[in-house]
Amino acid sequence: MVTLAFLTTSLVLLLTPGPTNTLLAAYGAAFGWRSGAVMVLAEALGYAVAVSFFASIAGVLTGLPAGLSVLKLAAAAWLLFSAVQLWRSRIAEKVEPPAHAFARVLATTLLNPKAMIVGVVLIPGGGSAELSLWIGAYVLLSMTAGLAWVLAGSLLPRGVRKHAYQGAAVVLSGFSLAAVASVVG
Repeated sequence: MVTLAFLTTSLVLLLTPGPTNTLLAAYGAAFGWRSGAVMVLAEALGYAVAVSFFASIAGVLTGLPAGLSVLKLAAAAWLLFSAVQLWRSRIAEKVEPPAHAFARVLATTLLNPKAMIVGVVLIPGGGSAELSLWIGAYVLLSMTAGLAWVLAGSLLPRGVRKHAYQGAAVVLSGFSLAAVASVVG
């Protein structure tokens, strides 16, 4: 049975700014509310796959610090790549094609540290028979939080919206540096 503590912790985690939320807000600014809301499906798919993966290997992963470091470095590389791509784009000149945006949100969510925290720490271990219920609850919460981030981006003033990709690039670069620092430090 999914607990209230899990739901509350998950919702707080999902509402916390992070790489996926940054992209959702940027795409809300770029595409508007309705078109940007489609990106929430990429987030949901990414979390479903990533949390399932981390929950299934939680026992092994906790005993392999090097494995966690490799995952963090892969996430850092992806975030830096995404930051560079977004920095080069200007919303006023061209909006990233929706298919590319969807793929970027999906890949970023697959590598999002929040998925690791949920799969390794928040979901009870031991091959729980209710694992799909826990993951389903998290995915539904992610969609709710994701819609809030898209809405927030779509409500930015027009003058700010045109710089949303550059703002997202700066934030993603910071998350990339933080991921590298957590491996090195």
